Amino acid sequence: MYRLLIVDDEPIIVESLLDLFERKAGLELEVYGVCASTDALDMLERTKIDIVLTDIRMPGLSGIELHREIIGRWPWCKVIFLSGYNDFEFIQEVMRNGGVDYLLKSEGSDAIVCAVQKAMQALTDAIEVENLIERSMKQTQKIQPFLQKELLWRLTQSDAHSLHSIGEQFRELNIPLKAEEPVLLVIGRIDEWREGTSAFDKALYLFAVQNIADEYMGATIRQVSFEFEEKSKIAWLIQLNHDLIHPGGELEARQRTLSFVKGAAEMIQHACDNLLTMKLSFAVGTTYREWHELSDLFEHLRLLMSRGLGLGHELLLLEQKSSEVAVDTYDRELRNQMKKIALIQTLLENGQKEQFFAEYVALMKVAAAGSETMDGIRTEIYFTLVSIFLSYVNRWKVRDEIGDAVNLGKMTLLDWNHWPEITDYFSQLAEAIFEWKSSGQDFQEMDVISQVQHYVLHNLAGDLSLNRIAEMVGHNPSYLSRLYKRITGEGISEFIMAVRIKKTQELLRENKLKISEISKAVGFLSEQSFYRFFRKVTNLTPQEYRDQDSKSTDASRM
Repeated sequence: MYRLLIVDDEPIIVESLLDLFERKAGLELEVYGVCASTDALDMLERTKIDIVLTDIRMPGLSGIELHREIIGRWPWCKVIFLSGYNDFEFIQEVMRNGGVDYLLKSEGSDAIVCAVQKAMQALTDAIEVENLIERSMKQTQKIQPFLQKELLWRLTQSDAHSLHSIGEQFRELNIPLKAEEPVLLVIGRIDEWREGTSAFDKALYLFAVQNIADEYMGATIRQVSFEFEEKSKIAWLIQLNHDLIHPGGELEARQRTLSFVKGAAEMIQHACDNLLTMKLSFAVGTTYREWHELSDLFEHLRLLMSRGLGLGHELLLLEQKSSEVAVDTYDRELRNQMKKIALIQTLLENGQKEQFFAEYVALMKVAAAGSETMDGIRTEIYFTLVSIFLSYVNRWKVRDEIGDAVNLGKMTLLDWNHWPEITDYFSQLAEAIFEWKSSGQDFQEMDVISQVQHYVLHNLAGDLSLNRIAEMVGHNPSYLSRLYKRITGEGISEFIMAVRIKKTQELLRENKLKISEISKAVGFLSEQSFYRFFRKVTNLTPQEYRDQDSKSTDASRM
């Protein structure tokens, strides 16, 4: 929401323009009006103004001089000059000072509204182009390696969204791979870190390993890499370099590339041992996989490096036939569901109840459908959920609140052979946590509403702009506006108006202050605005209201 300040030494002009913009409900504007350039300066000192609609010829500071003061305080502020004179000299001066527009008062209200809309659009465009797009591009370049790593990791985890838009994301993140081509996978492992190696040094070593690999492979194949598992492993995704392939020779090129990758892995091992005194092991995929098949190969190679021979040093392991590892793998759907346990924890933390239960039910349903050979997996799921829920209860100190609804002592005593009972128990526990979070949210929302109302009641003469109120309660203005309307059924501006009119009536009945003093006490910058506001609400001028109240009081005493 932008703020518009109307400045003109003729009160009738200010009042009519305030009326004009009040009737334009579609404009997201806070509108203020003053009848002197000194009052305008006072307001510019106290609050941010985005657009100024000002007369050029005024006593004191002219519109041109006021403009210089405006840009000294708020450089992005757009100024619309309004004049009763078609004066070419003034127009030239306006353009030299960068005024956004110049209008004659005789051009009418539609032209004025259009000029303000144009200024609002210019502000929006400036924010989007200068602040968001340019900065976003710079930030994207800085964080591009992290975004690349995140995408590649998700692809190895069968993330549906990432798989759906691979090509577009590769282009956006400058990843030199093709969505329509199969991929070869290699996993490398640092066999052992020297004692005392810091996290920073580990990152440097991994970077060095990736650079060495790029030196050996970069000119022959297209490849990207990322580290995972707490800086202990690196994955390389590899495709053919079509610039080096003769027409019709793709099959031969694939075999040649596979042989090249095996040889390059040995060279990388040797170089890392000599240059970094670091031992590496590799697990090499020997089949090209489509992107939606990549997660199976990824899990297979990880498993290969975590059992038997895979526990040795400086290994070069090759992808095995699926039948040879079937004993060590479990149902693909259950494996995919197991990957979502971290998501389930995040959804619980964030209070996303509907999505939490969708993922939770899917996980428990797949686990329940497995055979007896899945008992070990069910045990893993059970104790993982125990850890998640216990951690939440202890961290947020809600044992007493949740314990009233669910017997927390039962959590570690359940017989995990009775899967329906376990499923129901954790479901009840999650319901209790979400209910507690919801009640806490309701309390906090009402506290925000109370803070807003308290601030308004005690600062009627101060800055009651939405931005200032939002700043005081620590929320985004747009969010605060929506929250207040949802909770109370009325807008913040409507509440402010009601408080102002109530306070004005109280002060008028007390008959201690002059009307000009009451105007300032309830937050109006000019008496004209105050009179206009009061008459609009009560159909009486402040003096008429005071006189009417006095007569009523006298009559009651008789």
